[in-house]
Amino acid sequence: MLALTAGALVLCFLIARPFVGALAWAMALAVVGWPMHRRIAARIASPTAAAALSVSVMAVVIIVPTVLIIPGVLDEALGGYRSIRSRLESGAWNEALARHPWIGPAWENLRQRLDLGDVLQQAGTLLTSLGSLAVRLSFIGVVELALTVFFLFHFLRDRDTLLAGLRALLPLAPAEAARVFETVHDTVFATVYGKVLVAVVQGVLGGMMFWWLELPAAWFWAIVMGVLSIIPLLGPPLVWVPAAMLLMLEGHWGQAVLMLAWGTAVVGLADNVLYPIVVGRYLHMHTVPLLVALIGGVVVFGAVGFFLGPVVLAVTLGLLQVWRERAERKAPALTSSPP
Repeated sequence: MLALTAGALVLCFLIARPFVGALAWAMALAVVGWPMHRRIAARIASPTAAAALSVSVMAVVIIVPTVLIIPGVLDEALGGYRSIRSRLESGAWNEALARHPWIGPAWENLRQRLDLGDVLQQAGTLLTSLGSLAVRLSFIGVVELALTVFFLFHFLRDRDTLLAGLRALLPLAPAEAARVFETVHDTVFATVYGKVLVAVVQGVLGGMMFWWLELPAAWFWAIVMGVLSIIPLLGPPLVWVPAAMLLMLEGHWGQAVLMLAWGTAVVGLADNVLYPIVVGRYLHMHTVPLLVALIGGVVVFGAVGFFLGPVVLAVTLGLLQVWRERAERKAPALTSSPP
């Protein structure tokens, strides 16, 4: 019986594995959007209509900014590529860098050893390939988004039924199961809202530096940096590092150094320091295991692991606490002397 149960669980995991991302995102959105859905459900008698309206609101809030930002990022990337290519072909950068006492010799050595025209050609090919890859991956993204919306609808409409069924399957007492569910809820809530808070802070800080240096489209790039900061292993450096390099190539060394220092010391530390502190205080968890759970979750589960990792850690600690309490309740009976 144990072997059959273990085999069935393994098969169920293999079947559900392709849907882990959609299920995890739907769970996170259901936890975060539950207060809004509860207010909507209080005004709409039909559970199906209330869930459909809640899902529509969350879908618009998430999809519309993405649709508006991605074309702008692609246009800016192509515009930056054309600008770099035109300046290198015109020789403007060569003259400016050759006059610099520190960079001039190194730049000349690099030009002799490297065919910059070929590098630019490869860069253009790479951008074209990335565009084609984005088109191919868009179909997968649309499918996962549709599954996420589908799961989210049922998580909101059938929340009580699903939780009751899951609670009945767990080998836990009602109070123990309630504690585990509360742990999952608090962890998802804290990680998602903590990530959003850090994204807002990083976007504002990055946009302030772009505005201070009078770079074009400062607040557009602030929004882009905020969105990128939500994506694990990417983040605002994808914006401010190329900006610093362009400033350096144009001879604005002071602005480039200021951009690098601000991005590393202020924008970067906002994610590495602020996020573990905010989430750790809410979950009463030390920063070190939380950081390990965040990074390890991303490595194991991908982008969705930034909250699945802490959830796995929090549930594990909760289950260990249940075992400890059970052992403490049995300890007096085991250690008491016979009459």
